[in-house]
Amino acid sequence: MGNSLSSGASRPTHRKNGFEWQGTIRYYSYASSGNFDSDLAALQEHINNDTIWVVYLYKKPLSEKQWSNLLLYHVYVIFYTETRQERFWWSIEKNGEALILQMSNTLEDVRDRLEGDRRISLRNSWYWKPQLVIHDSSSETFANLYNFLIVTDQVKIRYNFSDDNCQRFARHVFNKIASSKTWEYFDLFVFLSNKNADEREALSRRRNQLG
Repeated sequence: MGNSLSSGASRPTHRKNGFEWQGTIRYYSYASSGNFDSDLAALQEHINNDTIWVVYLYKKPLSEKQWSNLLLYHVYVIFYTETRQERFWWSIEKNGEALILQMSNTLEDVRDRLEGDRRISLRNSWYWKPQLVIHDSSSETFANLYNFLIVTDQVKIRYNFSDDNCQRFARHVFNKIASSKTWEYFDLFVFLSNKNADEREALSRRRNQLG
């Protein structure tokens, strides 16, 4: 597994101006008493032997103060594996610090929590819940998914809110795992950029006509 995986044995620190990209895959296991898992050898066994049977895409609002998550949301991939009569749920996602891989015996852990903390606070859980976006069957191996992450240098691609963000990463992963479905998202920043470019071009044509 090289140096791409870390157990995340301690919480990362933040720079004063925001997050610091760590260039790693942080691994958190709820199956080992709900703590950061230092047993990367056990994870390697899963990567070598597990087959993915189902894949899901979930989203949550970027801020719980939002009334809608139509355009602004955090999205993450959940998948289900079986091997040697063992069954596990996994989530993988990208945030401002790293790629984060979680594992549990239950869906609720990886769907509703991130590294032990609730994704949505109890205070706002009456309104917000993780929302299923799309799901599909799969026959991909965990090894192929991991190799895909390494070959495409996902751990080296720094998080960028408007470009290399959670949505782009989730699209790559879901489309890699899913048997028949693909997921595309409305890229608000590309839309606004193209709109501004069209407006500048129209203004330039108008000036040329007047000139």
